[in-house]
Amino acid sequence: MAAGAVTIGIDGGRLDRRVARSAEAVDALGGRIRDWLGATAADPVFHRFGSHLRTLDAVLTGMLDRLRAELAAVPAETAAGYEHCRGVDRGLATLQQLFRWYAGKYDQRRAAGHPAVLAAADEFARSCWSEGFAARGRKPPTGPLCFVDNRTDALARRRCDVPAELRPALDDPVAEFVDRLPIPVIALPEPAVREGWWLVLAAHETGHHVLLDLELGAAVRQALRDAVPPDLVADWTRWHHEVFADLYSVLMAGPAAAWAIDELQYGPPAHLLRPRGGYPAPLVRLALLGETLEALGAASDVPTAAGAAAAADAAAEPHLAALPAIVAALLDIPLGRGTLRNLALDEVIRPGPRLQSWAGQLTRPEPAIGAVDTPEAPRILAAAAVHRYRALTTAGRDDELAALHSGLLSVLARSGAPGVLAPPGETQLDQLAGALGELLVGRAADDEHA
Repeated sequence: MAAGAVTIGIDGGRLDRRVARSAEAVDALGGRIRDWLGATAADPVFHRFGSHLRTLDAVLTGMLDRLRAELAAVPAETAAGYEHCRGVDRGLATLQQLFRWYAGKYDQRRAAGHPAVLAAADEFARSCWSEGFAARGRKPPTGPLCFVDNRTDALARRRCDVPAELRPALDDPVAEFVDRLPIPVIALPEPAVREGWWLVLAAHETGHHVLLDLELGAAVRQALRDAVPPDLVADWTRWHHEVFADLYSVLMAGPAAAWAIDELQYGPPAHLLRPRGGYPAPLVRLALLGETLEALGAASDVPTAAGAAAAADAAAEPHLAALPAIVAALLDIPLGRGTLRNLALDEVIRPGPRLQSWAGQLTRPEPAIGAVDTPEAPRILAAAAVHRYRALTTAGRDDELAALHSGLLSVLARSGAPGVLAPPGETQLDQLAGALGELLVGRAADDEHA
């Protein structure tokens, strides 16, 4: 025998025990998934999310079945069988991460999490989500799941290209699976737990999902190509996801959306003039919001392109000059029998008397606000909260902000049109479960040979 060689004795059932160990782990995860799905589906808190839970059930079960099929095909030779089982174990570890990634976000709606802010966020996001589909007369696909993340801005995942530097680190091991599951998610900034007016950021994040699911990407890119000089086309088409989401947020929430982005982006010239990832420079981005509001007839303290020009450098100047044409082209994109411009809600753009009345009521112990069971009511409430927040802070009445937060969450959570989130087709789920199962097994094999 050669020096250094290692010899293993007769198998004696060793491979069978190794396969059984992996099979027990697969079954154990399957049991945890079944228990969680059963308890969650029976909880009335998750009434709107029945389609999400059925999707997770079908896809996670299909992926577990694919791992079981791998264990049924273990090579007879012991060493090769061990290697095969390690591949199954790696796939199982990824599947467990995927399950935990979603379960943790739904579990935030339970008592120990953030039930109040998420009940409110769900209605606001659903209101923003449904509007474009209603304009086209289309039944919307499954709507977004909101969750609170430990970040100061907001974030959408799935159905859009998210700049890598904005992705939560925990997404990385399961990012491809999350991006392919028909459950879009919106990460809300952690301050919204205490300051509910920050929920208005969900309008921008919802816009990312609307862009893809209404298949508007090509129209948006073409509108940008037509609106800007040739030397700016590459930049603006690269930014089209964020540009659309910013414009969509103004259509949904008016000056309130612009205020939130301005609050997050405000800073010294070195910050305002530097583009980042999929975004224009903050100065250009804020001027885009200002131009959109002006085009819709709204008053705003966010500067337009002309107002921002004094602070621009040579790199920003041509982008600012192109903004009026960009905004006009985007607002004129056809949508159903009208255009994107028709999605704007006058009550939040101006703002109107209902918004101003509701804003005043939100700080009362029992807000006297009626008729909130309409599709647009959540958007009016979110905009009203920002309106009231700005009035209170300007007047130095910060002691009323806690009442504004609690009043907003209580009313927003019971607002919106009746209904649930639409489910995907059963055939689609079967195909998706099969595709993700193959991805799971393939990923595990790639890791073994990396």
